[in-house]
Amino acid sequence: MAAGDWVLAVDGSVRDEPLVVLVASGGEVTWELRAALPAPVLITAVREALLAYRERIGSIVAIRGPGSYIGVRGGLAAALGAAQSLGRPLALVGTMEAVAAQVDPGEGRVLALADAGRGGTFGQEMGSELSAGRVIGWRPLGGSLLLARGLPWPDAWADLRLVIGTPGEGRQLPLGTSSISPIRGRRMALAWLVTAKPIPISGYDQVTADYAEPIGAR
Repeated sequence: MAAGDWVLAVDGSVRDEPLVVLVASGGEVTWELRAALPAPVLITAVREALLAYRERIGSIVAIRGPGSYIGVRGGLAAALGAAQSLGRPLALVGTMEAVAAQVDPGEGRVLALADAGRGGTFGQEMGSELSAGRVIGWRPLGGSLLLARGLPWPDAWADLRLVIGTPGEGRQLPLGTSSISPIRGRRMALAWLVTAKPIPISGYDQVTADYAEPIGAR
């Protein structure tokens, strides 16, 4: 039987809020992880999705991080197992791309932020992605960075005055920085992101997690 057109999307970047959804081509979430699944939650949820809808799944998308160390690795393992089991293409997208997807794309550059725990902050610069002169999405400009607790706001982010997401507990945004209010939550942002058809990786050996480069690291 030919592959379906649903996308299986897996996001373990937030430790206590894993996401596993099936997304139709129009962005509709047709199935999602149920509450109170037995551990390991991500693998159990992916297994349930495959048992019920394997013929409908045409591709798999996984969040590669940064985020929870265990969650990101678990999500990648579950997504890789699903791709190998079904013989479907696998694409990887970054956590900060999913954060940026919480708002509609616009012109210019923005800073996507996420709580890294223990007072730390993940951040990545995003820019307008254009097609035929039209803004169609956000794209990463450089890699993701990790700002540890107690470190000052870095020069790399100093000229980025528009922010998507939150810097995490205990850290305030610098004066003059404006936070863009999200128009969709994590679940719908993930669905919105996968409908953009991220490019599949060339081979399963290319599955790698992004743990973010510490700012100031040598």
